[in-house]
Amino acid sequence: MEPNIKIGDAMNTYNGALLTLKARRYQIWLEPYETEEESGYWHARRDDAEFIAFDPLRLLGLVALWEQRGCHWERNPNEGDIYDELLTQAYGDE
Repeated sequence: MEPNIKIGDAMNTYNGALLTLKARRYQIWLEPYETEEESGYWHARRDDAEFIAFDPLRLLGLVALWEQRGCHWERNPNEGDIYDELLTQAYGDE
C-alpha cells in the first residue's frame, strides 16, 4: 500500500520547518559561517532551552526530541537501541 503522503529531506522543506518552530514560539536565527560555502548554524531558543543544528530540519528534529523526552533525551539503558537494530536489519551482521 502506497502512503498518502511522502516528504523527503530536501531544501524545499526548510521553510516549513522554520514556520513550525515559529508557530511553537521559538526565537530562530542563523549564525552564518565566515565563508559563503555553507549557510551556518541554525538556532532556536525558547525560555532556557537552546538548540543548534546545520539545517532547519535538524533544528526542528532536535526541538521535537526535547519536547517529547525533555532533559532526559538520551537513550536510557533499559530502552532498546533502535538505531542499531535498524542498521542490523538493513545491512545484516557485517
